[in-house]
Amino acid sequence: MNRRAAGVSFCFIATILYVSRYFIVTNGVVNYADSPLDIALNRLKGHDVLLVLSIISLIIGVTYIIIGEVRKEK
Repeated sequence: MNRRAAGVSFCFIATILYVSRYFIVTNGVVNYADSPLDIALNRLKGHDVLLVLSIISLIIGVTYIIIGEVRKEK
């Protein structure tokens, strides 16, 4: 696997991690009216682990893509 493909894979992993934190928190919300959704989104403030992991994965992915473009791998 070349560096570009690895970079795209890390960016995809970052997307999955970022979206999964919303799926985990809003799992029990049945009615998406204003108040239950606000309560669920307020619970996101304590779930920063997935956000940090997604940011790290995104940084690694962008770095791999830039290195792959600079070295002109095929």
